[in-house]
Amino acid sequence: MSDEPPDKIVISRQDLAAKRVDDVLSQQLSFGAPVAMAPPVKAAWYYKPWFVLTLAGGIGAFLAWAIIEPFFDDGVRIVGRIEEVDPQAAHAGAPLLGRLRVSGVTVWILSKGGTLEVDGREEPLTAEKLKEGQVVEVLGEATDDGNATVLVARDVTVRYDAGTDLPKPDLEATQIRQLVAALLGFPLIAGFVGLAIACADGLVSRAWSRAAVSALVGMALGFGVGLVMTFVGGIAYAMLSHLAQSLDTQSEAMKMSTGAFLVQTMGRGVSWALIGIAMGMGQGIALRSKKLFINGLIGGVVGGLLGGLLFDPINYAMGGGQFARSADASRAVGFTCIGLCTGLMIGIVELIAREAWLKMLAGPLAGKEFILYRDPTTIGSSPKREIYLFKDPDVEPEHAQIVKAGEGYELVDKKSPAGTFVNGRKVTRQRLRSQDQIRIGSTVLLFTMKED
Repeated sequence: MSDEPPDKIVISRQDLAAKRVDDVLSQQLSFGAPVAMAPPVKAAWYYKPWFVLTLAGGIGAFLAWAIIEPFFDDGVRIVGRIEEVDPQAAHAGAPLLGRLRVSGVTVWILSKGGTLEVDGREEPLTAEKLKEGQVVEVLGEATDDGNATVLVARDVTVRYDAGTDLPKPDLEATQIRQLVAALLGFPLIAGFVGLAIACADGLVSRAWSRAAVSALVGMALGFGVGLVMTFVGGIAYAMLSHLAQSLDTQSEAMKMSTGAFLVQTMGRGVSWALIGIAMGMGQGIALRSKKLFINGLIGGVVGGLLGGLLFDPINYAMGGGQFARSADASRAVGFTCIGLCTGLMIGIVELIAREAWLKMLAGPLAGKEFILYRDPTTIGSSPKREIYLFKDPDVEPEHAQIVKAGEGYELVDKKSPAGTFVNGRKVTRQRLRSQDQIRIGSTVLLFTMKED
């Protein structure tokens, strides 16, 4: 073999990205004059993704509830005059005893658990306590009795202030209104949660245009995908709800056995897990980041499942229950909880899945962490950049980039007049090591990799 050196030494980018290069570079940089370093700054809790996204999800869900709550009815409510009372009428195969005719509508009375209110006093509801000619307000559930739509009453209030001109109840129109509210209500919640979560980081970073675009995409995807998943989730919930009814061993008409309640809760969790798909995907699509999309998808499903599982217990704890007169407060808390859980789980998934990030040690958002989702990640004074450094005359619109290089990352200066510095040294292209400090203008960023 010849001892002569080769004419050309070829070094590939894979060779440069090897870990041994970092070790040699670290040893070389340990010599020479010390450089001034920014003191460590604790990451501000109010900038952490899990907190920001939790808050955003809760706010989005609460706003959606405030919009749709006026269209929700806790059952069907009619006001009319009793035309006929049959206390002995019974319905085969159902816990019904007693039948009324109220302004042309057939009203059945539950054999147990109904409430009659007269002069502000409540007592158990039976047909014997009602008389023809009385004006009553009936709250119940509309159902198909084979030939016509009837109302199964759970609460009846005798009214003395209704007057004589009473409109004829229209159960079919009321059912259609409830159906529309139910179909649009859940997609609206998904849309507002998707909007809030998608734009949260842009708002915190003061990148208003990015926040606006992300909000629009999050809202559109949340509502559109949420509408589709409402049908799919509705089928899953209906199947498990039917199973819950078959397992119900409770003899009292207004109560549900523990086993049936648990199955119904599982059904709610599954349906909201499917709707959660729509809540977390907006930001990833708006920013064209596969990592953000996957994180949002996983977090949305898990958060929706957790929030759905909590919905019924919250509802019952607050007195909403299956047959409550009004469940507006419990719905407000339940929907908000779903939004909070969805945002929290997306934030936790992002925290677990992150590979590298920058923490601002000095600058307008000191304490905030920027997770490196895109390759490359661009830093500059333009709000279109992934890391937006505002109000700094020494920062160019596109000042520097961080690019993936093998198992690590490299910082590339984009020919900026003021320059880019790593650990106090001006660089044009520099392989980054964990805990390196990057200075751009008056902003100092600490680079960290997950392996540390």
